[in-house]
Amino acid sequence: MQLRHIISELHYIADGNYDHRIPFELSGDLAKIVTSVNGLVDSTVAAIEDERKIEKSKDELITNVSHDIRTPLTSIIGYLGLIEDRQFHNEEDLLKYTHTAYVKAKQMKLLVDDLFEYTKVRQPTVPINAIHFDMPQLIEQLAADFELEADKNGMAIQVNANPASLKMDGDTEKLVRVFNNLLSNALKYGKGGKNIVIDVEKIGTEAVISVRNDGPPIPKKSLDQLFDRFYRVEESRSQETGGTGLGLAIAQSIVALHGGYIYATSDNHWTSFIIHLPLKRNLSAAN
Repeated sequence: MQLRHIISELHYIADGNYDHRIPFELSGDLAKIVTSVNGLVDSTVAAIEDERKIEKSKDELITNVSHDIRTPLTSIIGYLGLIEDRQFHNEEDLLKYTHTAYVKAKQMKLLVDDLFEYTKVRQPTVPINAIHFDMPQLIEQLAADFELEADKNGMAIQVNANPASLKMDGDTEKLVRVFNNLLSNALKYGKGGKNIVIDVEKIGTEAVISVRNDGPPIPKKSLDQLFDRFYRVEESRSQETGGTGLGLAIAQSIVALHGGYIYATSDNHWTSFIIHLPLKRNLSAAN
């Protein structure tokens, strides 16, 4: 009789009622079977929910990409149409239309490049070409690359390293992308401030790197969303600042690939992006 009820319950679940569980309290082998079936249903429901989230994420990605490509593409078509129809009064107008179309085309290329990089670093099988390197030395080199631009913006870049040399394992090519993004953002959104400070220190078995600026603070409501793809602090989705909204999402994925994590803090004094990276990495596992 009990077995017949169990079979009936299984048919009910198989008909798509995945939120149902076999309620019998049994003993012996039948209890093991019921427990296993209920566990299998739980796993199935979890897998279905994960699949729904993935599909929703894909839909959101397509929507965002479509929006961000359509905007510059519309401008390009419009300005090239004016040129094609000779709707310009003089050479100055022609140069203006050509330049605007070129700038919008560069925006599209930047978005496509960032989108390709984002999808690449999100793959769990992406290779990490880890080497042994000195983090403060890498940061010093990157800071030097940004000094001229910082000077033009009336800002100074300072690097503090403790200890002065900190050897660790990591994919320097990917990590350079992370720090380049953080420094670019500090210059772009830290306008009004005077300082960009990069702190490198060893805490336990981790390298902790902080990139901070004393420009305008980031609204508290935005801090938790900064690393969401296509999120921008600006109220509008304008790309006038040159960003695609993918840079921090890419940075977060690269840091995660290294077994680390990144987060942001902001107050009236400093806006900081803090990265924790393990000093040692299992190179065989990484590859």
